[in-house]
Amino acid sequence: MRHLIVIASALILVSCTRENLPGQALGEVDGVPFYTMTTERLPDLPEPRGGHHTMLLGDELTVLGGITDGFVLEPTVAYLRDGAWHEVPMKYPHYYGFTTLLPDGRVMLGGGCAENFGIGQSWGVETYDPAAHACKAVGIMDRKRAGASAGVLEDGRVVISGNWYADDAVERCGPGDGFSFVKEPAAQRAYPYILPVSSDNALIFSTEAPYGERAAGLVDQLDGEPFEEPLLDEWDVLPYPVSPTSSDGLRIGEYTYLLPATCHEDGQAAVIRLSNGHFSLMETEHPIPMTLPDGGHLTWMHHLQVDRGTRSAWMYALDGEGRLAIGKISYDHIFEGGKAALEVYLADKPGGGAFYNSAVQLLPGGRIAMAGGILNDSEKDNNFEATSEVWLFHTTAPAKASSPWWILVAALLAAAVAGGWAAIRSRKRQAQQQAPAPEDTMQERNDLQTRITGLVEEKQLFLVKDLKISDIARELGTNSTYISACINGQMGISFPEFIARYRIAYAQKLMREHPAMPSVEVWEASGFNNEKTFFRSFRAQTGMTPAEWKRK
Repeated sequence: MRHLIVIASALILVSCTRENLPGQALGEVDGVPFYTMTTERLPDLPEPRGGHHTMLLGDELTVLGGITDGFVLEPTVAYLRDGAWHEVPMKYPHYYGFTTLLPDGRVMLGGGCAENFGIGQSWGVETYDPAAHACKAVGIMDRKRAGASAGVLEDGRVVISGNWYADDAVERCGPGDGFSFVKEPAAQRAYPYILPVSSDNALIFSTEAPYGERAAGLVDQLDGEPFEEPLLDEWDVLPYPVSPTSSDGLRIGEYTYLLPATCHEDGQAAVIRLSNGHFSLMETEHPIPMTLPDGGHLTWMHHLQVDRGTRSAWMYALDGEGRLAIGKISYDHIFEGGKAALEVYLADKPGGGAFYNSAVQLLPGGRIAMAGGILNDSEKDNNFEATSEVWLFHTTAPAKASSPWWILVAALLAAAVAGGWAAIRSRKRQAQQQAPAPEDTMQERNDLQTRITGLVEEKQLFLVKDLKISDIARELGTNSTYISACINGQMGISFPEFIARYRIAYAQKLMREHPAMPSVEVWEASGFNNEKTFFRSFRAQTGMTPAEWKRK
């Protein structure tokens, strides 16, 4: 009887997966199309959490710091691996502290409230190493801070500024050095943006001051005199309460960034473009909508994340029912003086992780993860009741499974008999470590080749930096040995060569369509990790350098 229930549940799951796909049209608002976005529940956090940072470190969704129920500081890091959350103790709590991603892959965390209930500021700075899953204290700042931000220069130096209910200052630390005062700011700020505009200079600005009032439209420079920016007098750059994890998450090109903003007078949302130190409003084909097709209101939040691989940026909003809305901004044409295209995705049901003081993280394939948050109840003090819910939002349909439904049923049945998903994941890892039997027929090998190329092309996986053969195997539900044997035997090339061919073809497409696009933006957008690999692969495939190919 239990097996019949499992099989029936699997059939229901397959049916729902096919019928409730994202991307269904909901209508338009002022020319901007709206589509559905489906939700998927992930394992809950070990305990409720809000006001934290969320990052994707390698392939691990990670949350850092924050508070838990009762407005109590939560000094831990939690990361999701093998279908379960694991916790690591931090040296200090960092609720309303800063995080920034360092060049070596570690995360620096600093400052934050000193006591429960969001009281005071703190000194401590530490790093979290996602490879070792460990935190290490690295010193104290020049002054106590909460509501601060950090930015990283090309040489690895970290610039820190911003404070909450205390005076601000600019300080800096370098690899192997301590923290030292740099200068007094031209304006007091909280949650500032710190964005490099050259190899050794960064702009520092915000439209929120440390005591909650509006900051002046002055922009500080790490190296240089402050200047007045008229655009910041008219538009509020949305402060990020848990500061951007890295300026790289806002960057669309060399020293070029996109920032979410609202008009100071009427609240209209827009995007500010900062390019080589110059501010301007990014032109869009239509205004960013403030209402839904059914007339409901949208409130755009303080968050924007860039996916340079697909040349898109994602903004986040809530509607009146607590549903998450995500605006996709396709900025491909702005480099040639064109306008960015807009589309908006709305969660398919209320709730689903759309909580105040949560943190969202853009994942590959147009997916968005939202972990934890504070329950948004106007009748309660919002900071005292957190949630442990974690949700995944799909803006595009997942790749269609090539296996028939009965294989999915068998997989679920095996999971139930073995004791759940943890057991089946363990078996899968063991299977990958063992040499499988070779596939029996030419037809099977051809089918696998079709599945590999179809997956890579449909999801544009070649744009994913550090793509591994195990990533392809995981998506197709097979193992790395099968994939490697197919690519080598059927295509006569290695896996890196296979992926490089797609990347070079994509780079050529960019150079044809955008001849003025800088080389650094071409190779970054095409999935290459560095310029050297790009040039070597390009010459190996075409016999020419990129510049020679463009001229010819």
